[in-house]
Amino acid sequence: MKSLVLAFTLFFSLICFAQESSDKTQIETTLNNYIDAFYQGDTTKLKAAIKPRLYKFGYWKNKETGDYEYYDDMTYTKAMKFVQDMKDEGRTRDENKIRNVEVLDIGNHIASAKVTAAWGIDYVLLSKDDSKWMIEQVIWEGPYQKEVKTTTTTYYLIRHAEKDRSDKTNRDPHLTEAGLKRAKNWANVLKDVKFDMVYSTRYNRTIETASPTAKANNVILSFYDPRDMKVEKFMKETKGKTVLIVGHSNTTPMFTNALLNEKKYDMIADDNNANLYIVTVTDDTKTSTVLKVD
Repeated sequence: MKSLVLAFTLFFSLICFAQESSDKTQIETTLNNYIDAFYQGDTTKLKAAIKPRLYKFGYWKNKETGDYEYYDDMTYTKAMKFVQDMKDEGRTRDENKIRNVEVLDIGNHIASAKVTAAWGIDYVLLSKDDSKWMIEQVIWEGPYQKEVKTTTTTYYLIRHAEKDRSDKTNRDPHLTEAGLKRAKNWANVLKDVKFDMVYSTRYNRTIETASPTAKANNVILSFYDPRDMKVEKFMKETKGKTVLIVGHSNTTPMFTNALLNEKKYDMIADDNNANLYIVTVTDDTKTSTVLKVD
C-alpha cells in the first residue's frame, strides 16, 4: 500500500513539474513574441502576445534632470497602431543583443515576468485562458541602461601592538605579553570579517600583530615596504578584496591618507595601539572611519 501511495505521489509530482515547465515555456514564447512585435513591427506576433484589455504605461528618464517621468499609457489599440507605424515607417530592428525574458512567478491562472529590451525594462503580468498565456498589464522604464556592477574594496589598517621597549638599541623588538594579548584580541574583534589578504611590514612587532588574524583567515602573510609604496598599483592588485594592513604609528595614518588621496589623519600617539582605520572604496567613492578598540 505504501508503495502504491509513493508511486502515486511521484506520478502526481511529475505531472505538476511537467505542467509548470510547459507553462514557463509558453510564457517565454509569449514574451519573445512581444519583443519581436516591437522590434520587427509585427502585428501578428503582437496579437499572439497581448490581450485586448491590455494596459501598459511607463516612465522615461529625463536626460537633463535624471528623474523618471510618467510617459504615457498604451491600450491594445494604441499598441497595434504603434507597431504598424513602426513597420510602415521602416523603424524596425533586428536586435538580439538586448533581449532577455525572465519568468518570475507562475500561479494557477496568473504569472509575472521581466522583459529586458532595447527600450528598457518591462515588468509584465500575464493570465491564462484556454491554456494560452497572454499579457494583461505592463509597467516599464526606459531607456535601456546596462547593469553596472559595483566593486567594493575594504581596507582595515592598524598599528602594531605593544612592543618590548627594554632595549633602546634594539630596532626590531618583539611584542610584550600585553602586545601578544592585543594581537590575539584583534583577531577576535575582527572575527566576523573575512579577510582575503593580510599585509605587514617586515618587523617582528608587525608580523606578530598580523599573524593571529592571518591564521584565523587561513591566508599567507604578505609584506610591504611603507617607504616604497606604489599606492595605485597596490589598490589595483587588491581591488574587490577585504584587506588588513598592519603598520606603525606614522605609516598607518600615512597609508590611510594615501588610500583616500587626502591628508585626513595625523600620526598616532606613541602610547596608542588601539586605532582601527577602515577605508571603503566603491568605484570612485571613498569613505573612511577610525575606531578605538581597547
